[in-house]
Amino acid sequence: MYFILVLINFVPVIFCEDRLLHVHALWRHGERNPRDLFKGDLNNASAFPDGIGQLTKYGIHQLYTLGEHFQARYIYEYKFLSSNYSNTEVYSRSTALDRAFVSAMAFFSGLYSDGTSQEEHILSPISIHTIPLEDDFLYIIGFQCQRKEEIRNIAENSYEMQTLYNRFNDLLVEVANNTESSLEFDSALNVYDTAVLEEMYGLPLPDWVSARIPEWNEFRIKYVLIMYGYVSFTNSPFNLQLELLKITGGSLVAEIVDRMIHKIKCERFQTPECLNIKYQKLYTYSGHDITLIGLISGLGFKTFMFETEEMPSVSSSVVLELWENEKIRNSIISQKTFYNYYYVKIYYYQNSSVENPKYIGDLIPECQGQKGCPISYLIKRAELLRPKPDLKIFHPCLFQFFFIM
Repeated sequence: MYFILVLINFVPVIFCEDRLLHVHALWRHGERNPRDLFKGDLNNASAFPDGIGQLTKYGIHQLYTLGEHFQARYIYEYKFLSSNYSNTEVYSRSTALDRAFVSAMAFFSGLYSDGTSQEEHILSPISIHTIPLEDDFLYIIGFQCQRKEEIRNIAENSYEMQTLYNRFNDLLVEVANNTESSLEFDSALNVYDTAVLEEMYGLPLPDWVSARIPEWNEFRIKYVLIMYGYVSFTNSPFNLQLELLKITGGSLVAEIVDRMIHKIKCERFQTPECLNIKYQKLYTYSGHDITLIGLISGLGFKTFMFETEEMPSVSSSVVLELWENEKIRNSIISQKTFYNYYYVKIYYYQNSSVENPKYIGDLIPECQGQKGCPISYLIKRAELLRPKPDLKIFHPCLFQFFFIM
């Protein structure tokens, strides 16, 4: 009897672990030069040898470094990705702007670096996919859609926005007077987007511009919070906040969740439709600050300012990891309980200097106190924000609205 007990005590215990199935990553491009110069600018294009609107060399380095962080996490720590690029394992999507496209190239150069390459000279020759800006919901500013313009015009004339415009009217008037431009937010954006970068690069600025940069930063954040669905509206005959969320983040959230569901189903059932997703592990989006802001609001976060009171930094990134709970292996799975065993961890890289991302999933009430966000929550979120009819059949901006038919 003693011998039997001893044997029992030495029987090895096998611990199951949750399994990482898929990763989505969206980043903002790296540091860039101004997109344009303004009337009265003290600098000209020669001050930006890398080109107007193009990534700086440091911007390329930022995304290369972000790629190295992903290498450390998903190739070496999790042993999730292969150390060499495989087009069946990774899919890369970018907006059709150089700064986003080159950022994707730099990221994958870092992801698959061997530790000896000179990143400023070598960019990975991988497939990066893009579509025209006017059709791309990743770049909502350039996305052409009548319904988008209608909803945004309603928001521009809302009580909340008019109150904001009144508060910062002096700033808008000053920009209009000094640059002979219109009295609109976009005119101020063109000036101060350039001015902020020129100040960062140590270039001279007109006094009237430099003195009001802090005020501009506050104005821009409050403007974006309203226009990207973070703020509820009073005196609106319909849910304007929800309609803004559909436009700015709905398509992206729906696309990501659909891909997760497809991945989950294809883990259990092998059909011809599973060919493309079966071996896919990483899907990336190379975009802009507004792309990040739209995704974050679409996921249900109350703000996009996780670290500091500012817009998402260049090279910042949101990562969604799809996990399978190990309990699924010893469970009887029914159609009703199928998705109970899957959850999503959401992380945030404030910038490329952050080696380990911050877990932000618990900032969403429905995800608190759990391993991650239940996939059921994300499915409901996607259905709430999904533009209809189906994006695959109709133009992505033919939404179903019932308030002004």
